[in-house]
Amino acid sequence: MKKIFLMLMLTGSAQVIMAQKCYNLDELLRTKVHPVYEKHLQASRKFNIKVLKDTKTLTKYKQNGKLSPVKSLGKGYRIQNLSHSKPVLVHEAKNTLKEIAKKFSAKSKGSTLTLTSMTRTLEDQCRLRKVNPNASVGLSSHNYGNSFDISYVRFNDRLAVNSRLDKILENVLKEFEKSGKIYFIKEKQQNCYHITVRA
Repeated sequence: MKKIFLMLMLTGSAQVIMAQKCYNLDELLRTKVHPVYEKHLQASRKFNIKVLKDTKTLTKYKQNGKLSPVKSLGKGYRIQNLSHSKPVLVHEAKNTLKEIAKKFSAKSKGSTLTLTSMTRTLEDQCRLRKVNPNASVGLSSHNYGNSFDISYVRFNDRLAVNSRLDKILENVLKEFEKSGKIYFIKEKQQNCYHITVRA
């Protein structure tokens, strides 16, 4: 009985160690990113939030009011079931998301867009990498609470290509980028726009 208990204790410890070692922050900070993506990371660092390592860190920022929850339904948007990110954002990002969705809804005569990813901790990213090898190896702007992804193949709760709605969404994003509120990238592999809100 003692042997079994000891083995369980050792196995549990090994799992904790493995979970802690799924990323090396120093290594991540040294990882070079594409110049196009570098400006997203620079924008993220201006919100005075350190890299969100785990749920404990994220909870701390929620408790001190720097990150706030985003409702799953709102004017012009809905959040897809999030398995590898959390529906929280810094206040500026939350407000910008609402503005984008409202403008999209007005220009599309009432359509809704779908959010597919929001704030990710480094632990979330490790889990995501297990199922999606294309997930960022280095730091992501999702790790700071000011980025979110909007699908360009899912509108009005339907998964289907809709060139008209995609064009409307892209034009809205271009407007926001031109006004200095966001940066965005059209990610072909993930069928989404990756949006980073600027301070």
